[in-house]
Amino acid sequence: MDDRKLLVLKAIVDHYIKTGQPLSSKTLLEDYGLRVSSATVRNDMKYLEKRGLIRKEYSSAGRLPTERGYRFFVDWLVQLSELTRHDQHAIMQSYRFQRQQIEELLRQTAFLLASMSGYAGFVLSPRLEETRLESIAFVKLDEENVLVVVVSELGIVEHCMIRISLSPDELQEISALINEKLRGHRLDEVRREAMQFAQGDGWHDPTLQNAFALLKETLERRLQRRLHVEGFFRLLPSLLEEGLELTKALEVLTILGDADRSSSYLESLSSPEVRACIGSENDLRELRSCSLVLMAYGFSGVVGILGPIRMDYSKAFAITSYIGNRLRTILTLSHWEQMPTLAREVD
Repeated sequence: MDDRKLLVLKAIVDHYIKTGQPLSSKTLLEDYGLRVSSATVRNDMKYLEKRGLIRKEYSSAGRLPTERGYRFFVDWLVQLSELTRHDQHAIMQSYRFQRQQIEELLRQTAFLLASMSGYAGFVLSPRLEETRLESIAFVKLDEENVLVVVVSELGIVEHCMIRISLSPDELQEISALINEKLRGHRLDEVRREAMQFAQGDGWHDPTLQNAFALLKETLERRLQRRLHVEGFFRLLPSLLEEGLELTKALEVLTILGDADRSSSYLESLSSPEVRACIGSENDLRELRSCSLVLMAYGFSGVVGILGPIRMDYSKAFAITSYIGNRLRTILTLSHWEQMPTLAREVD
């Protein structure tokens, strides 16, 4: 396909994304500055139509992109897309003051994706069991409640409350034992060892038994995957504008709420580079009226945007790529004190 036909396809896709209306040869010549005749443009449109990249709804109408046309457009043009310096700076400022809690970080990331794209943003949490234990601490809050703080190699603090009646000295001894024996082990290995010791298969020291019982309970709570989704009600009007029935649009919300099913699917699609899954390319029936733009950011985590098939793919790719790479960088920093250096990158 020559450059002029590519530009005609780009114009048709751009026009439909912005207006939801087909593009005629006359409007294309008037608004997009092609210095050729109307007959040449019509011939180019016929060429694109024969190859299934565009279609027309009736004989006198302009052309609309097909799913195949979107795919061709995505494969050819998205590499040219990048965020403005202003948008890059806004993203860095949003991350700059995040506290060291992974769930807050991921929720903020999903919100950023949604607010910047105008569609739904999602973040699948990393597989924490693939990370290594840095340290663990038990903090006595009252007679029955203990705060458990687990730090993985991601440099992110995980914490939860558990009920147990041990003295502060006993808790300090427990954390020292665990840190000495298990620092540097993968969290899935730590959980398996904790289960064995908690069941009496390890050392028979009561304090150590308590230590691993606490650790087992903590890890079982915190290693579950989470799918953070923001902005569904930004997406809903776009789906309805494309003629999707409300019941079908709500099915999209239902599948996003099914964390086990949607998480497995999103992880199966992801790669270190941004990719798109357009309309019927989706294996999940509920998502065939939508498009996904997504990428992996490390430790099997996935970040992305869910939008209508008539999505602004260039913008979605640029947002997903930039935010996904920033999240990857944050999670691989050894200490959060290095965050100001990141913020200066776009100053």
